[in-house]
Amino acid sequence: MTHDAGDLLRRITRLHTAVQQRAASCCGIQSLTRCQLLTTLGREGPLTLADLARRLGADKGWLSRNVDDLVQGGLVDKQPHPADRRAVTLTLTPEGQAQFQALNTELCSQSARLLSRVPPEEQAGVLRALEVLADALEAEYAVQLGPSCTAT
Repeated sequence: MTHDAGDLLRRITRLHTAVQQRAASCCGIQSLTRCQLLTTLGREGPLTLADLARRLGADKGWLSRNVDDLVQGGLVDKQPHPADRRAVTLTLTPEGQAQFQALNTELCSQSARLLSRVPPEEQAGVLRALEVLADALEAEYAVQLGPSCTAT
């Protein structure tokens, strides 16, 4: 059993990423980037490219190239923003919405299977601990300024 918090968090992240990649590939999605874009637009869209970049913590240039791939694949629609001529609005196409729904269903099933592996009497505690951890990660993410590494 791992007792070091850093090692445990890295192990959980690595395993969760690998399991999500397998779930995404079951839906025909070969990239976690594509998975993130589709799920974010599916849950929160329509979004501007800048809003999507902020939500994902991604570089706008890198994100723009990935969004363009989804546009070319017929999964995302890119339209001028009605109030800002410099911005574009991103929405899922019907095909993108269908892929998002399939992916979301698979990821929800995966989460249910994962939780079912936790003893029933511990499930509520695990969910509460995950909520606390998610809040802590969001707070940590919010205070990080740029790509520099600093120990605190």
